[in-house]
Amino acid sequence: MDKLDFRSKEFNQTGKAMYELAKELFPIPRSITGQGFRDSLQILNKTLGGGILKFHSVKSGTKVFDWVIPPEWHINNAFIITPSGEKICDFKKHNLHILNYSEAVDKEVSLEELQDHLYSIEELPNAIPYVTSYYKRHWGFCITHNERKRLKDGIYKVFIDAKHNKEGVLNYADFVIPSTQNKKDEILISTYLCHPSMANNEVSGPVVAIFLAKWLMSLKNRKYNYRFVIVPETIGSIAYIHQNLSHLKNHTKAGFVLSCMGDDNAYSLIHTPKENSLSDKVALHTLKNKENFKEFSFLNRGSDERQYNSPLVNLNIAGVCRTKYGEYKQYHTSEDDLNFISKKGLMGGLQAIQEIVLNLEINDIYQSTTFCEPNLGKRGLYHTLNNGVKQKPISVDFLAYCDGKNDIIDIANILNIQAYEIKELLEKILEYKLLSIAH
Repeated sequence: MDKLDFRSKEFNQTGKAMYELAKELFPIPRSITGQGFRDSLQILNKTLGGGILKFHSVKSGTKVFDWVIPPEWHINNAFIITPSGEKICDFKKHNLHILNYSEAVDKEVSLEELQDHLYSIEELPNAIPYVTSYYKRHWGFCITHNERKRLKDGIYKVFIDAKHNKEGVLNYADFVIPSTQNKKDEILISTYLCHPSMANNEVSGPVVAIFLAKWLMSLKNRKYNYRFVIVPETIGSIAYIHQNLSHLKNHTKAGFVLSCMGDDNAYSLIHTPKENSLSDKVALHTLKNKENFKEFSFLNRGSDERQYNSPLVNLNIAGVCRTKYGEYKQYHTSEDDLNFISKKGLMGGLQAIQEIVLNLEINDIYQSTTFCEPNLGKRGLYHTLNNGVKQKPISVDFLAYCDGKNDIIDIANILNIQAYEIKELLEKILEYKLLSIAH
């Protein structure tokens, strides 16, 4: 069970394929409901080979815990015509120009009235911001601050061709890659796919999740079942939990929300509330020595880990990112584009979650079966020639900590290596029956 080698031909091919998938998903006008979300799910399903994703829908107006599924939103066109006849904030040129979930409008307004419906970022004057109003009706446009400053007094025509369908649905998808050992425990991999035209914040998470799934399906042995969930953020995870809570609580062993997985700048962990779950433990063990690693308290949560860790749900799901959402200036703007992510960045995100999986798969608590230190030399696990040079194979220290209390990750932390790097040694030791699973 091996992760991809950065130097291999396969790595380069996978990185290219991931970036091409990101490019295909990037321009689709998505929201928490609607055709753009469905089209994006179909693209992911095709990447998996078809017939893998299970598609679900929840009717608008359905109560899910304290929330209600909103009407399905459809957007066809939107623009502003200036007093001089120039078309600006053209939705067909950049879909971030529309306030996401905007209501329809077709009228003429003064610049003073228009300003109340414009959104820009003074600190990023050339960026179009991403702004939403899912649960209260507004109309509006998003514009670069530099363009906003150039607007002149006069009458502006504003046009938004959009509708809210109360007979619509919210869509999500899931699928399970089964254990090869008939285990019931599951690892949850959740990601979201509702933001339009943002590369790191949006499409990188689903891209990494899909290629993680392709890799997992290629493995001959899997201890765990792997449940993949692709939802619109917040309302989607709430709907998913509402429909699957009992199963999730009974079977989820650990899990991760994947977001912002494609840049080259950092690796990040958002802890669960108690910070001591298996999810926290394995993610911290895996990521702590990576470049520019940062860990964040649950107080800094912002994605669907909020829902999976709410007090009555309490699934102990951690967040995993490259640079965490909200920690880079391009976040939620048009500058989070395809230039902000890279093939190498996406592959780094994929390898991080692959390593987390490998560390989970090997992790167990073992008990020594031999009183005192076993004779490793006669088993080829220790040198048999003593020439005065200090030589202590890792096998000696590894076995010394197999006390029925430390798990593999605990011991790997002590030895300052990744847990999955012990795999070959562990297999040899188990072959000689020097360890048994502690119960």
